Amino acid sequence: MSDAPFHVLLDDWLDAGLAASDEWRSIQSALTADNQTVLTELFRDYPEEGFDYWAHFPQDDARDPVSGARFYYHAHDPAEWASNEHGHFHLFVADEDEPGFAHVVAVSMDRQGNAQRLFTTNGWVTGETVRPAAQLLAQLPNGFEINRARPSWLVGRWLTSLVALLMPQIRELLEARDRALTTDSGGWPDPEVLADRDRHVLSECPLDMEAVLADWSRRLEAMQAQLISPPG
Repeated sequence: MSDAPFHVLLDDWLDAGLAASDEWRSIQSALTADNQTVLTELFRDYPEEGFDYWAHFPQDDARDPVSGARFYYHAHDPAEWASNEHGHFHLFVADEDEPGFAHVVAVSMDRQGNAQRLFTTNGWVTGETVRPAAQLLAQLPNGFEINRARPSWLVGRWLTSLVALLMPQIRELLEARDRALTTDSGGWPDPEVLADRDRHVLSECPLDMEAVLADWSRRLEAMQAQLISPPG
């Protein structure tokens, strides 16, 4: 999926993304300096032996008490690593009017601890309250804010800044998910699709973080150029 052009990004997305670029780079630099990744940081207090693959980690999810956002990680059994996917994060925002939660996006991680793919899931996969893309996008990126000491404050901030950086991609994925959930007559959501246990993933795209960061650098350069030489 292509990135959104500079001029169509909402102002709050732009401001949040530029700030997140600095934070995400700083976290990555700190991890690299210690020969660590976001995954080794996530599991630093948990030995590999006896790990419960496919279970939620942390078991009761990591929930922010203020924003209501949450995340958990699924680690794949090493026997299933042929695709180089170690596992994935599931990210959620709180339902504004109900006690439930809504799935924003899942982030696939490779065995080297790099984010490599984004995808959305059918509602039954996570037990979410399925909400339209427009509602979720109106909450983002500020609605996904994780400030928790456990299981790792650093991982929470890494994910928080990642969502802000990936708003153009998340928008396309959620809108594609909504199209997959639309009936031929225009009804939404399609109950047949929601009940289809063979439909796990509803939209997906590869992720190249170097390209994402380069896009944000170009946006910053364009803003600086406008300040120096405003149009007209």
